[in-house]
Amino acid sequence: MVSQDLDLSSIVTRIEKLEQQQNAVKQYLTKFKVQFDSLAEQFNNRPEQEQLANLQAEIAKLVAGNFSQISATNNGSSNGKQTSVSSQNISEDELLDQLCDRVERGMDLGKLKASTVASNLTAAPVVNSTKTTNVESIENQNIDDSTKVEEETSFSTEELLKSYEEGERNFIGVNLAKLDFSGKNISKINLNEANLQGINLCETQLTYADLIEANLQDANLSKGNFQQSKLLNANLNKANLQGTILHYANLTASTICAANLNGAKLHGANLTTANLSGSNLTQAELCSANLTTADLKEANLNSANLSSANLTGADLSRAKLTQAILNSANLIGANLTGISIVGASLTYANLSGQNLSGINLCGVNLSGSNLSEADLSSADLRGANLQGANLEKANLKEAKLTGANLQNAKLAGATMPDGTTHE
Repeated sequence: MVSQDLDLSSIVTRIEKLEQQQNAVKQYLTKFKVQFDSLAEQFNNRPEQEQLANLQAEIAKLVAGNFSQISATNNGSSNGKQTSVSSQNISEDELLDQLCDRVERGMDLGKLKASTVASNLTAAPVVNSTKTTNVESIENQNIDDSTKVEEETSFSTEELLKSYEEGERNFIGVNLAKLDFSGKNISKINLNEANLQGINLCETQLTYADLIEANLQDANLSKGNFQQSKLLNANLNKANLQGTILHYANLTASTICAANLNGAKLHGANLTTANLSGSNLTQAELCSANLTTADLKEANLNSANLSSANLTGADLSRAKLTQAILNSANLIGANLTGISIVGASLTYANLSGQNLSGINLCGVNLSGSNLSEADLSSADLRGANLQGANLEKANLKEAKLTGANLQNAKLAGATMPDGTTHE
């Protein structure tokens, strides 16, 4: 049974590699077709065709004029003197030599133009037939090598949209830096490893798109729709994501440092191990988002909605969470050092074992939350709502509890502000 599982896994891996190679070849052929069509048009409109036609007409005219002179000379000389005929023959030979020279020059010009077109065709990308016919070589070839050409391929906005309208979806590794696709619909497109630095995708429809390892640094994605798109390992540093829809998008291990995500919609998004340090997430919607071990150092999450979000092991040190909603959020193992969380709501949040020593929790709603074994020593809990909270074995030594609501709170084994243990 184990052997069958391994064989199945091997087959799946092999199929995935073949699919990646197929995508690379399709992208390669798409660009080749565009270049070939352009070169074919240049070849069909080359100037030497018209020059050759003019040359042929001139030859016919000169030959006709020459033989008319010969005929007139022969008719005017009844005695057929040898000197007259000889003189005429010399003139004809010279004329033919001149014409031959002109024809040769015309042919040389044609050869030069043809060689230029041929060199252009040679320079254009050519798919190695062995890559498409030899399955074993495809399997053994490194994926990075197979997409090397695609990484350097550039498209204009018009070229890509035309190919997209014709049904093409694979544009792996293309260079679209600083191009404008605002307001366009290019959903389900494959832009894995593409250079999209500085691109304008404002209000663009990119749902279900593949953007794995794409470079979107400084890109404008504001109000765009990237729902359920794949952005694993993508570079979104300093990108504008204000109001961008990213519901259920996969942003695992992506870097989104110093980015603007004000009002971004990330319901159910996967941000596992993502780096969001220094980013603006004010009023962002992160309900049920997976932020496990994410880096949120110094991020601005004021008024953000993180209800039911998984923040296990996340680094929230010096993050701003004023008026943020963290109801039912999981914060086990999260680094909350130096956070600002005044006025936040953490009802039914899981803060078990959390280090909250010295943190200002004034007016915070912690009703029903799990604070068992949490360190709340010297914490400021004045006016906090701890109704029904689990504070068993929590450390509340020197904590400020003036005005706090502890109704129905579980305090068994907790160390109280005066140092005594609650029975």
